[in-house]
Amino acid sequence: MRMHWMVAAAMFAAAAVAGAKLPAPTPEQQEAAAAKKEQEAALLEKEKQLLEKAQNRVVTHYKREKGGAASGISRGGQTEGKNISAKAVEPAGSAGPRGGTKQSAEAHSAPAK
Repeated sequence: MRMHWMVAAAMFAAAAVAGAKLPAPTPEQQEAAAAKKEQEAALLEKEKQLLEKAQNRVVTHYKREKGGAASGISRGGQTEGKNISAKAVEPAGSAGPRGGTKQSAEAHSAPAK
């Protein structure tokens, strides 16, 4: 039991040291941090531009290969019945549970004791 208290005290001391307030950064450190932020922002902007170029290349390649429209997609007309989900075909108001005509045995059983 005594060991637990010593371990708890050591952990408390370590937490107090770790949570101690650090001194304010020097002007040199502030300048270095600002320069690092600017470099990261420039790198992020460059990566965004490269990503946009790559996406545009993919789109132009897709349009060139597919001719602007994906194969198998019709632009109008009636949709085939085999491609429609059962939920879309059901009439409105019939989405609830559908019970049978026979009552279950539980409806006629004796109350629980």
